[in-house]
Amino acid sequence: DEYNFYSTDGLTLFQKTGNEYLNIYGAFDVTSSPGVTARIGMDKLEPVTNWRGYCSKHNFAAAATRGGENAVSGYIFEKMNAATKEGVNDIGSSAPKNPMLYGFKAYKSNFMIGDYFIALGAGISNFDTASELEMHTTIDQTSLESEVSVINNGKESTLSNDPISLFAKGNKPVWIQQKGKFAYTVLPQYTKEAYVVKERKKTNWTERNLVNKNKKNLPSESSILRIWTNHGSNPQNDTYGYVVYAGNEAPAKVLPFDVLRNDTSIQAVALKNLSVIQAVFYPGAKKLQAGKNEISVSAPCALMIEKVKDQIFISVTDAEMNPNLKELVVTINNTKIPVTLPQGELCGKAASKTLSLKESGLKL
Repeated sequence: DEYNFYSTDGLTLFQKTGNEYLNIYGAFDVTSSPGVTARIGMDKLEPVTNWRGYCSKHNFAAAATRGGENAVSGYIFEKMNAATKEGVNDIGSSAPKNPMLYGFKAYKSNFMIGDYFIALGAGISNFDTASELEMHTTIDQTSLESEVSVINNGKESTLSNDPISLFAKGNKPVWIQQKGKFAYTVLPQYTKEAYVVKERKKTNWTERNLVNKNKKNLPSESSILRIWTNHGSNPQNDTYGYVVYAGNEAPAKVLPFDVLRNDTSIQAVALKNLSVIQAVFYPGAKKLQAGKNEISVSAPCALMIEKVKDQIFISVTDAEMNPNLKELVVTINNTKIPVTLPQGELCGKAASKTLSLKESGLKL
């Protein structure tokens, strides 16, 4: 209850059975919440009650999907305490506390294509030069329930009890896979350091949630698998990239997608055959090159282009939730495609449009 600092920071939970986090809450390091970029050190946090919660200073967040297995999302993250907004009358005691939460910025996006989840970060910059705490982007902090394999170029070995790098010799990334669970790897062109460790930690269930005070038979220790990227204590325009595979088979030796861009203007991913193109266009973004295609948009947004048989589906979401924006124009190779946006209470919802391949102007 009093450590609810990171739930709006890009928290990304990976579950197949629903128990992946249930048994480790008592030992959970909230500064290492999955998907979150944060300064590390739960012992440095002072518990507070903050009914207003936390948010970003920036008016940018969007997710585009047509429903189904593909989706794209992105936002500009620079944390603030929502209790400090103008006109708030219930500031409480949280506002001046926990300076480690603030003073850095990141552009974060997530992409789902079939069984692959791709996370990209760019522009990760520290503004608090007095802080010496390391900043991590946690890939996962999950229950350790079975053997963990290290897959290096198709060859498997068992993860030891010591922390290891997710890079093998020659800066080649390895896969980490817990039996029956998810597989994880990093994108080396965007990630400087990444590690995995098996941990056995003592629990404190009441500290995490007062509801647990009278519960019985809660475990006194938890086994945890933790995977993270390290940005150091003073990153400036740093990046990250990682992949989580949810399929039941082994992940492909060659990833079926390419990262087209990862910067503070555009973050984008596409299947190699361009049947799925996903992008986040931040304010000021110009054009995205995807194969032979030049793609631009008329306003900041999340965009997804899908080819299904002979049809092209374009899904788009206004990232600034502008009530005065009635349509968003997607331009593909000089073909302008206006997409009508939802209005009123549905402002900010994804909108989709269906075209033929010829009508879309897309070159495959």
